[in-house]
Amino acid sequence: MQVFKSNRLSKKAKIHLSDDAQINAIGFETPLQQILQEQAPLLRLLDQQQRWQLWLSSRPMLKRSWIKQAGLNESKVIHCANIAENEMIQVIEKALLSRKNSYIVACVAQIDDHHKRQLQLAVKASGTHLFLIDDEFMNHNDFMMMSQLINCKTH
Repeated sequence: MQVFKSNRLSKKAKIHLSDDAQINAIGFETPLQQILQEQAPLLRLLDQQQRWQLWLSSRPMLKRSWIKQAGLNESKVIHCANIAENEMIQVIEKALLSRKNSYIVACVAQIDDHHKRQLQLAVKASGTHLFLIDDEFMNHNDFMMMSQLINCKTH
């Protein structure tokens, strides 16, 4: 669990996951829009850091107007679209280990136990927040279970 004190974020990084029931109820255009809406306070707090904000997806999913609406500094937001699904985990891991991002938001279609562990270690080593979103808005239970397992083991 993140601890907020005087606008300072604790050093412990977490992997955050989306809730597909909310996507269906609200009707977001993309999973990235959902994260901007649901996590705006946390993202604005992380926006205060002098680091990049990386958004990764297999196709274009992010609009500048959404970034502005969420109150984020556009000049620090990088959206890398068209990343091949079979390369996504490696891209996420490299970005985490670079330690140049205050947070990373990534859309992934599927993730196996080996890759879960790989990302868990990278998150722990980097101190960077990772938001994983199911690219296809399915397998919500698997993603929620992964979030609980990863976050329990990293503390």
